[in-house]
Amino acid sequence: MTTIGASLTITGELTSNEDVTIHGTLNGKISMKGGALLVAPTANVQAEAKGSRVTIHGSFSGDVTAAERVELTSTANVTGTVLAPNVILQDGAVFNGMMEVQGRSKARAEKPFEPHAKAS
Repeated sequence: MTTIGASLTITGELTSNEDVTIHGTLNGKISMKGGALLVAPTANVQAEAKGSRVTIHGSFSGDVTAAERVELTSTANVTGTVLAPNVILQDGAVFNGMMEVQGRSKARAEKPFEPHAKAS
């Protein structure tokens, strides 16, 4: 597990094959090839983030794409786009942007909506 301390500021690209917790500031791109990304309550992240599991407690601005899930906790403040098959938005989380939840069932998503016929 890698921890980016509260006093650290990183500008650039972060690529990891293990869990990463960010307490500080990161501006750039995050690519989680393995492990989970956790944005701590003290963190301030402005980035494009891709991974399997992303949990946000702090401030995040940018696009988040996850293969499994994205969770915005009660202390999260997120602006941007969230794309994942499962999104958890806890009571109190602040989210401004676009959210797309896909991948749960492609067959259901591709089937056109057919309203139920009224009984006579």
